[in-house]
Amino acid sequence: MPQFTVNPGEMRTRITFQSPTVNKDAGGAQSETWANVTTNPTVWAKFVHDHGQEGLQDNAVVSTARATVTVRYRSDILPSWQILSNSLAWKIISPPENVQNENRWTVFRVERVTGTV
Repeated sequence: MPQFTVNPGEMRTRITFQSPTVNKDAGGAQSETWANVTTNPTVWAKFVHDHGQEGLQDNAVVSTARATVTVRYRSDILPSWQILSNSLAWKIISPPENVQNENRWTVFRVERVTGTV
């Protein structure tokens, strides 16, 4: 199997990992907020946009953008997290993968959905 390598010069996008927190208001309604993870939240990444798609959902135009993200190995990334890239929130949609089990790179996919009402 060929060696998976990433040129460090390709890792030029700063991303920040965030984890969800569920808050309750006085009436008991729950809302989800995001906070930076406590350990090394901001890192350099290789951010490769994939082809997106656009469609109609409930009579509204919805645009979905996807990307593949590669960072130096981290064992703590959870699929419930999101990342911030250029002030835009991207939801992690695939389990983070330790590439070839070498503890060098972690790769995962992210998605960002936008729409009109």
